[in-house]
Amino acid sequence: MNLVGHVAVALAPGEPAPPVEFLVGCMLPDLAAIARVRMARPVGDLGRGVEFHHACDAVFHESEWFRHVNRDLRDALLDAGVSSGAARACSHAGAEMLLDGALAEHEHVAERAQATLDAVDTTAGELGALAPAESRDVLVERLHLIGRELDPTRYGDARFVAERLHRMTAGRRRIELRAEHVDLVAGALVEWQPGIAAAAPAVLAAVRQGVPNHRHRV
Repeated sequence: MNLVGHVAVALAPGEPAPPVEFLVGCMLPDLAAIARVRMARPVGDLGRGVEFHHACDAVFHESEWFRHVNRDLRDALLDAGVSSGAARACSHAGAEMLLDGALAEHEHVAERAQATLDAVDTTAGELGALAPAESRDVLVERLHLIGRELDPTRYGDARFVAERLHRMTAGRRRIELRAEHVDLVAGALVEWQPGIAAAAPAVLAAVRQGVPNHRHRV
């Protein structure tokens, strides 16, 4: 799952919204990956959010739905001419981002995701302490950038997702999406988007059901 997905799972129907620190923890492993900086495991609500993140990912990545979409979207990208490493990376992350876009169509999910990103911005200095000393300034700068500029509703735009995949894989030789293949990825994502959106409620419910023991503490 991606940033919005983890927040959406945590917003269990009929329960109070979890603390924003917990929701920041739900995003934290993905934020570290985006920033390309290692972070230590935090404690408290932040640490429980990180645990919840990993529990959600374990259920989601083993689901038949994700395995099917990941495999078939990868094959579609390969058939379109995308290199094998980039096709694998884009099918995995691209499906997750499109799922984010579908979930962010729900106003309460989009609002909580945006509030969490706002908190990432305002607490970037504190979060930076989780990185090695030599990486802290870089992490803080990138967390400020992500918190201020990332609009979670834009994951509903297949072209935005393809361009983000291009930036995320830049410089990673084995999985790098070349600039000339961005249009190919965007076109494939447009075709897959309706199916992913239609499946989003069931996917969300299945992940929630799979991680009841990792629910937040209010």
